[in-house]
Amino acid sequence: MTGKIIGLIGCFVVLISQIDAQGLSIGLDGGLQGTQYRLQGGSTSLLPGGSLSLLYAFHLRGRWNLLTGITGGIYRTKARFPDGTAFADYQVDDEGSAFQYNIKTTGYKETQRVFAVGIPLLLQFHTAGAGTQWYIDGGGKVMFPTGVSSNVSAQQLGLSGYYPDYNLVVTNLPQHGFGTLNNWKAHASAELRPAAALSAATGFSFRLSRGTRLYAGLFVEYGLTGLKARGDSMPLVTYNPTSVSGLNANGVLNMQNAGRMTSLVLGLQVKLSFETARSGLKVRPKQKRLPQDTATVNISEEEVDSIQQPLVFGIIQKVEVPFVLGPHLDEVASIMMEHPNIRISIVGHYCSAETETEDQKTGIARAESVARYLKGKGIRQSRMDIGAVN
Repeated sequence: MTGKIIGLIGCFVVLISQIDAQGLSIGLDGGLQGTQYRLQGGSTSLLPGGSLSLLYAFHLRGRWNLLTGITGGIYRTKARFPDGTAFADYQVDDEGSAFQYNIKTTGYKETQRVFAVGIPLLLQFHTAGAGTQWYIDGGGKVMFPTGVSSNVSAQQLGLSGYYPDYNLVVTNLPQHGFGTLNNWKAHASAELRPAAALSAATGFSFRLSRGTRLYAGLFVEYGLTGLKARGDSMPLVTYNPTSVSGLNANGVLNMQNAGRMTSLVLGLQVKLSFETARSGLKVRPKQKRLPQDTATVNISEEEVDSIQQPLVFGIIQKVEVPFVLGPHLDEVASIMMEHPNIRISIVGHYCSAETETEDQKTGIARAESVARYLKGKGIRQSRMDIGAVN
């Protein structure tokens, strides 16, 4: 299973690197992150866990983005049984005699850990503005867990056998696996299968620099399908016919006591987002020239930075405004509508390298494309100057 997950990660990274994306983000989620299931006769609780994510954002339209990528998370859960909880199972001893194997626990607990790779698919909405924005993400995720690894312990295990043919109860015969075991510790595991979950997040993003934003908010995940590979009916521990020690722990997830198992996460989310472009060609379709007396315009530094932020067309000979630039140009148009005295200079860049050659007409066409877009948002042509440089 681990090899399949590593191969899946590699294929996904290669695939996503071939797609044009608006932004790349690296995230960290942390909080109560584990699994939930009904444990007959016992209880379960979430423990602190966390996830790392590498997400790509693809602009859809307006203020909507599509987020996808890959995540890796650790889910931790604690399972307990009250003192005095007893289990019974039929076994056969080393002499071939069938008996009822009785296990009585004191201070029994398991700390379960699951590592899972996830592929999310989320819709994101964010408010406008060059500074602080509010965002909300919602969608689903497919999880690929490696399995459950459990640390098992008990203050005391009482192991006894009842032989119905002889109406005999054996409680203290360590050489045949019956007796009392104190401060017992062991390790257990269980198989899991891929599952689906709902994911949502909301919070605020803050502009750190041009093309870089910090996201901080709340995150929740709720499993839709079960993670357990099968419903086993194994005993809590496996009978050892030669000694009371050296017991093999099967864990609660391999018993019938454990019901349907799903993921559950409640925590905080922090992401650092970077604007990216696939092509090495960077085009500056607009360099803004503000009035000499900007004080009379009363425009903020954030608004100036937003207007002066370069746009990236990203593909040789491309002159039409890419969809990913729509939200930013909408913001520029909004600022210009709010400040009618602003006049801008739109300068389209073109490439004249040995391997990638464009002419001045391409730069002019890019500048005109940006001007048409802004004109469509209500900005008069007289407020825009057009030029080109390489």
